[in-house]
Amino acid sequence: QDYYGKELQKSEDLKTNACITSARPLPKVVRDALERVHEEVVARYYGCGLVIPECLSSCWILDLGSGSGRDCYVLSQLVGEQGHVTGIDMTEGQVEVAKKHIAYHMDKFGYQRPNVEFFHGYMEKLGDAGLADESYDIVISNCVINLAPDKRAVLREAFRVLKPGGEMYFSDIYASQRLSETVQKHRVLWGECLAGALYWRDLYSIAEEVGFSPPCLVTASPITIGNKELEGIIGDCRFVSATFRLFKVPGGSRAGPGQVIYNGGIVGHERELVFDANFTFK
Repeated sequence: QDYYGKELQKSEDLKTNACITSARPLPKVVRDALERVHEEVVARYYGCGLVIPECLSSCWILDLGSGSGRDCYVLSQLVGEQGHVTGIDMTEGQVEVAKKHIAYHMDKFGYQRPNVEFFHGYMEKLGDAGLADESYDIVISNCVINLAPDKRAVLREAFRVLKPGGEMYFSDIYASQRLSETVQKHRVLWGECLAGALYWRDLYSIAEEVGFSPPCLVTASPITIGNKELEGIIGDCRFVSATFRLFKVPGGSRAGPGQVIYNGGIVGHERELVFDANFTFK
């Protein structure tokens, strides 16, 4: 909370590139939406590339670790007035920045009533913020689950609030091995999203245990530390920034191979739809 609320005043204050790794190039509709977000919200944002699935019109979306609200205000435009976006973050100062600009954005988007809300709270305990079972279509998270000591609780809560058929679409940092206690207790490495990184194989076992379908890898890129002192502490461990999608498949649905045909019609994806790193539908 201190690191993101007090020490960092702008994204240039970060010590490594872990928190600013970009995902795929953003489609024009998303770039245009970003242009309409208030400058203070953008300046106080420390995520790694916007990570959102396609087809968001009228969806109910939850953003875990919403920070200053940048992604929520972009999503507010993509879900439209019939949709809804909830942001939750543990850093009070960040939530205050997000809340302060609700009226500004609703006015700019031409909405009659707000379709965004922000809560100060923990993603391991969404019930404390009053988030009900099966109330969201999509849960997104942008490079913050590594900051939660209990990753299992985060995935369990995300699964609980998702509707059947809903998905968790999120980017985070993963490690090539389980991290030593020295690394885990290092204050700067924790703030920089590295000390809390999950060993990548553990994501698969936790997802299965919670009830999600097997994780689908969307994109991945290696992280360079570029800081000799920090590299010495980390040793031979390697880090990667990766985006996964996990689905809450309704119980009793048929497993096994099936044929899928993309009929087009998603704006910005007229020629093909990239589902994940393995499947692209022409």
